[in-house]
Amino acid sequence: MAKVQHIDGRSVGAGLVVYRASRLEALLEPLLELLDAAPPEDVLTPQTVLAAHPGMRHWLTRALAKARGPRGIVANLEVLLPSSFIDRLAQEMLGRQAVALPQWRSAQLRWQVFDLLETARGELDAARLASYLDHGAPEDRLRRRFELADRLARLYAQYLVYRPDWLRRWERGERALAHLDSPRARLEGELIAPLWRALKQRLGEHRADILQRLLPRLRALPASTPLHVFGLNHAPPQELAVLRALADSRLVALYAPDPCREFWGGLSRDLDALAARRAQEAAAIDAAGEGDWFIEQGHPLLARWGRLGQQFFMALSEIDAVAEDLRHWQDRRDPEPANRLQRLQESLRRLDPGLLREPLADAIDETRARADDSLRVHACHTRLRELEVLREVLLDATGADRQGEAELTPGEIVVMAPDIGAYLPLIPAVFGPPGDARARLPYHLADISTARSHRLFAAFRRLLALPATRLSAPELVDLLQQPELARRFGLDAAAVDSLADWLQAAGARWGLDAAFRERFDLPALYAHSLAFGMDRLIAGYLIEDAAGEDAPRALSLGDGSELAPVSGLHGPEAEPIGALDALLQALQGLFDLAAETLPLARWCERFEALLDALFRTDPEDAAAREAEQLLRQMLQGLAAQPPVAQQATPLPFALARSLLEEALDAVPERQAFLLGGMTFCGMVPQRAIPFGLVAVLGLNEGEFPRRGADGGLDLMRAAPRLYDREQRSDDRYLFLETVMSARQRLHFSYLGRAVKDGAPRNPAAPLAELLALLDLHCGIGVDDAQRERPWVVTHPLQPFDPRYFDGSDPRLFSHTQAYAALPSRGDLPELPPFVDSSACAPAALPAQLGLRELQAFWRDPARQVLVQGLQLHLDALDAQRLPDSEPLEAEVDARERLSDRVFSRLLERWPQCEVPIEAPAWLRLSGLLPPGRLGQAAWAQERAKLDALLSALREVEGFDSGAAISLPVDASVDGCRLVGEVPGLHARAGGGHWLLRGFARTRLKNDASALLAEDELDFRRRVPLFLDWALLRLATAQGAAQPEPLRVLALLDRDAASPWIDGLNAWDAALCAGDASTRDRMLHDLVQRLTQLLAFWREGQGGRLPYLPRTSWAALCEPVEGKRADSAPYPERLANSVSSAWSGGDQFAGEADYGPGYARLLFGALDTEADSEDIARLLDFAQRLLACITLEAPSLKSAA
Repeated sequence: MAKVQHIDGRSVGAGLVVYRASRLEALLEPLLELLDAAPPEDVLTPQTVLAAHPGMRHWLTRALAKARGPRGIVANLEVLLPSSFIDRLAQEMLGRQAVALPQWRSAQLRWQVFDLLETARGELDAARLASYLDHGAPEDRLRRRFELADRLARLYAQYLVYRPDWLRRWERGERALAHLDSPRARLEGELIAPLWRALKQRLGEHRADILQRLLPRLRALPASTPLHVFGLNHAPPQELAVLRALADSRLVALYAPDPCREFWGGLSRDLDALAARRAQEAAAIDAAGEGDWFIEQGHPLLARWGRLGQQFFMALSEIDAVAEDLRHWQDRRDPEPANRLQRLQESLRRLDPGLLREPLADAIDETRARADDSLRVHACHTRLRELEVLREVLLDATGADRQGEAELTPGEIVVMAPDIGAYLPLIPAVFGPPGDARARLPYHLADISTARSHRLFAAFRRLLALPATRLSAPELVDLLQQPELARRFGLDAAAVDSLADWLQAAGARWGLDAAFRERFDLPALYAHSLAFGMDRLIAGYLIEDAAGEDAPRALSLGDGSELAPVSGLHGPEAEPIGALDALLQALQGLFDLAAETLPLARWCERFEALLDALFRTDPEDAAAREAEQLLRQMLQGLAAQPPVAQQATPLPFALARSLLEEALDAVPERQAFLLGGMTFCGMVPQRAIPFGLVAVLGLNEGEFPRRGADGGLDLMRAAPRLYDREQRSDDRYLFLETVMSARQRLHFSYLGRAVKDGAPRNPAAPLAELLALLDLHCGIGVDDAQRERPWVVTHPLQPFDPRYFDGSDPRLFSHTQAYAALPSRGDLPELPPFVDSSACAPAALPAQLGLRELQAFWRDPARQVLVQGLQLHLDALDAQRLPDSEPLEAEVDARERLSDRVFSRLLERWPQCEVPIEAPAWLRLSGLLPPGRLGQAAWAQERAKLDALLSALREVEGFDSGAAISLPVDASVDGCRLVGEVPGLHARAGGGHWLLRGFARTRLKNDASALLAEDELDFRRRVPLFLDWALLRLATAQGAAQPEPLRVLALLDRDAASPWIDGLNAWDAALCAGDASTRDRMLHDLVQRLTQLLAFWREGQGGRLPYLPRTSWAALCEPVEGKRADSAPYPERLANSVSSAWSGGDQFAGEADYGPGYARLLFGALDTEADSEDIARLLDFAQRLLACITLEAPSLKSAA
C-alpha cells in the first residue's frame, strides 16, 4: 500500500486519512486545501466528493462557494451520495448489468415475496403460514399476505447491507443462527432462509454479490485523484470495505464530524485499548440480547446518545489502511464557555461533565441564570402553543436590539420535529404562508410528503377512502368543497352551501341507500340515507312545491312506496341538485368497484378514470396542473411496479388504495433545502448541519426516539452485532448531532402539560437525560420538583396570559401588542359585560320594527342583541353544521315545533279529530323521527302532548272552530311602526276570535301534567303572547264602534289557577262592554304599556337592561314569606333562587350556560350574593315588566 506523503502540510498520495472536528464547518478547511493540493491531471475531469445525505450535499456546495470568498465559485466538483458513487463504480468496472438492480429493491422485491408465499409453500413451513394467511375473507387473506411480503422484503433489503454472510450461508442451504434457540431464530429455518433461496434462484445476482466481485478489482486500480467523503457518521461494512479497497490506490479523505475530542471509542494509537473497547461493546450486545444497552464512560450523555458514532469510529480503527487521524486544531483549544449552550457543548467536546455546572454568578443571581437563553426547554400544552412560543423566541432572536450577539437572520434558523407532519397544518396559522419573502419570519417547508404538497392529492385520497366510511352528508359536502371536484360539476361555493342546506332539509344523514347500510351489519333502513334525501328533493322539484311548508303531505307512488317531497325547491336553486345526483351516481360506481379484485395495473387504470371523471383542474393554475400530472405519473409507476409474472395477480381495492397512499406519503427524492428563510423539516434531512438557532419541537415521551416495529421477524434482533444500525441508537445520535450543531441558541419544546388539568407530562428520553444531568451538576435533587430550573420554561395555556406582560419572568414575553393591551389578571377579578352599552344603544326608536324581532328580544335578549345588533354569531359553525347521523333519541328536536305543526293539522278536522296511533305518513317520511322503535317512542311522547292539548281544548265551552287563521297587525307606537302577523286565531261563537296558544312541556315528566301550569310560564312565553294579543287588540278595536271579543285561549294545566290569562280576558271583556270613553281610556293604557315595552327594548339593545328571562322570573317567583317557620330569610332564599336559575346545578344547566353562551358573554358575571346590587336590579325590573304586561278589568269606580 502506498503511504501518505505530506506536501506543505497537506496529505496526498494513497491511504485513508481521517479528519475529525466537532464543528462541521471546521472540516471545510482541510477539504479545500486538499482539493487545491491534488487537482486531477485532466482539467475537465471533475473532483469527486461524497456527501453523507442530500441535505449535507446541498449545504456543502453552498459552504464551499462561500468559503472561497464573496465572489467564490466552486466548479468542476461532483458531489455524490455514497450509494450512487458505488453504483457508478460497479457499472464502470462490471458492466451496465451490475448497477441499479430494481428487482432487489424492497418496493419490487415484495411482489416476488408475495408470489412465493403462495407458490413456494412446499419449501416453507406451510402449517405456520396457513395459520396466519389462510383464514378470513379472500380480500383479507390477500391483504395479510402482502403485508407479510412487504415486511419480509424490507428485512431482506436490510440483510443485503448488514448480513451478506447470512445470505450466502442460506444460499448454500446452511443456517446462520443454528446456535440460538428463540422464536426469532426458529423463523430462520421455517421461513426466512428457504424463502431467500427461492428468491435468489428466481432473481439471480444481488448487490452483495456485485460488491463481492467489485472489491478485488478496486484494489487493482491504478493511482488516481483523491476521493473525499464528507460528513459521514455511519457506513455499512460493505461501504467501508469499498473505501478501504479504494485507499489501496488513491487517497481517501474522510471528513468526519466527531462530537468529542477525547478517546471515547474512536481512533487511537493504543490498539490494545481499542481491542478491549470493541470486546466490551460486543459483550454488552450479547448480554442485552434483544434489549437495550449502555456502557458508562467519561460522559453519561455520550454513553446514551453516542453509540452510533462510537461504533463508526471503532469500525474505522479496524481498517489497516488508515494512515492518519487528524483532529482540527480548534478542538484543542479550551475556551471559557460564555453561556449554558457552550457549557453543554464543551462538556461533550472535552469529555468533562463538570463543565455543566452553573457559574457562581448565575447560581447566586437567579435573574442572571434566567436570562441565559442559549439553551432552553419549553413545556407547552399543545402543538399550537409550541409554535406560538417558538415564534416569540424567533422574533426575539432576530431582533435588532440583541446586544453582545451576532446578528441572526431567518436563513440561519432550522426548525425540526420527529413528526413534522403533525405541525404542518398549524405552521401557516402562526407564521403565515410559506415562501413569502415579505414576512417578518419567512420560511419554507422541506422533507414534506407528496400528499401534503397540494390539495388535489388529499382530495383524491379522501375520495378513495369513502368506500371504507359511512359516507355521511358532511363528508359528501366536504368532498364537494374541493375546488377541482367542484369545478368538474360546475359548482361554486354558494351552490355547495345551498346543497348542504337542502340535504339537511331533506333529512339525508349517511349511507348511499338501504343496501349500503347492510355493509355495516345494520338494518337496511332507507330513511335518512342519501338516496332518501335525493328522492325527496327531486320529488319536491317535480311537483313544484305543490305541498307548502305548512301543509306537508306524503305521495303514494306507483310501486306502492310513499314519499314526502321537500318544499321550496324550484328554479335556479334546483340546478345544484342535478350535480349532486351525478356525483352520487359516480360514488355508487366507486363503491361497486371497491368490491372487486383486479390486477394492480387495472386498478391504476380505474383510478385514473376516476380522476378524469370527478376532477378538473384550473387551466390557469400551474400548481394544480403539475399536481395532476404527478398523480398520473404515480399511477403509471405503480402499475409497472409488479414484475411481469405478478402483474395479473388480483388485488382487493383496499390494498391497491394503500399502495397509492404509500406513494403519496413518501417524501420525493428531490427535495429543496436551504432556500432562504427558516427551514421547517424533519430531524433527518438537516442532521449535523450547523445553524445559528436550532429548534426541535415535539420531543415527547413515546414519540422520540422512534422504535421500529418488525412484527417479531427481524433476525438481527436475535443476533445483533457491533456496527449494526438500529433506529433508537440512530435517533439518539441524531439528538447528539442536533445539540452540537447549534451555534447561538438551542430551543427544545415538548408537550409538558395536559390541556384539561395541567398535569405534567414527560419529555422524550434523550431530553429527560439532558435535564437530569443539568439538575445533577447544579445541585438540584431528583425529588426536588418545586425548585426552579432556569433552563426550563413552563408556559401558560393561553398566549395572552398576563404573565407574559408583567415582567416577573424574563423568559416569558410576547411581541403581540393586542395581547399586551388586555387587562391583567389582577385588574380583572370578574368577566365584565361584553357590550359597551353607550356605543351600541340606538339613539332613537326605528321607524319600523317587526313583531317577530321584538318578540325574539324578549325570548332571548342576549342572542338578539349580539346576533342582530352586532352580527356576532357564537354558533356560526354549529348552526351550519350538517348532522352526520339520524336522530337517535326517543324524542323530537324541540326546534322542529312538531306538536304545534301536528296540532294545527288536527284542528282542521275539529271536532272529529283524534290523534292517530301511528305517526302520520308525512311525518314518518320526513326524517324528523328516529328510525324504528325510537321513532315510535318519540311519537308516543308527541301523542301524549297532543292528547293533552285536545283534551284541554274540548273542555273550553263555545270553541267550535277548525282551521286557524292569521291576521296582520300594523300599529304606530311612540312613533315606531310595529308590523307583523299574528297566527293561531280561531273564530269564536257569537263573534270575535280566540287567540289560541298551547303550552305543552318539552319533555314529559312521569308525575306531572303534559301541559304547563300558568306559574311555569316565564317571561319568554308571557311577553310574546302579550304582544300578539295587545297589537291585535289595538288593530281590531281602534276605530270600531263595538269591538268584538279577542280572548286568549291558553291550553294549560287546568288543575292550577291562571290569574294572568284570566286578567287579560277580563280586561278584554270590560273593553267590549264599556262605553266609548272607557274604551278610549283602556286602549290608551294599552298603548302606554306597549310604549313602555318599546322603551325597554331600546334600552336593552345596549345590554343595559337587567333582564334575563328565566333568572328574572325565578327572582320574581320567590315569595317574600317563607313556606315554613324555619325558612331562611328572604334575601338568602332570593339569592339561592337567582343563583340556581343563572348558574344551574349538578343536574341542569343555568341560563348563563345556555348554548352557545350569549347570556354570559353579554351580561358577564352576575353577583348572586344575598342583597347584591345585581339581584336588586334584576328583581326591580322583573316587577316592572310583570306589571307592564298584567291587566285586570277596571273597577266600576274608575270606569265612572
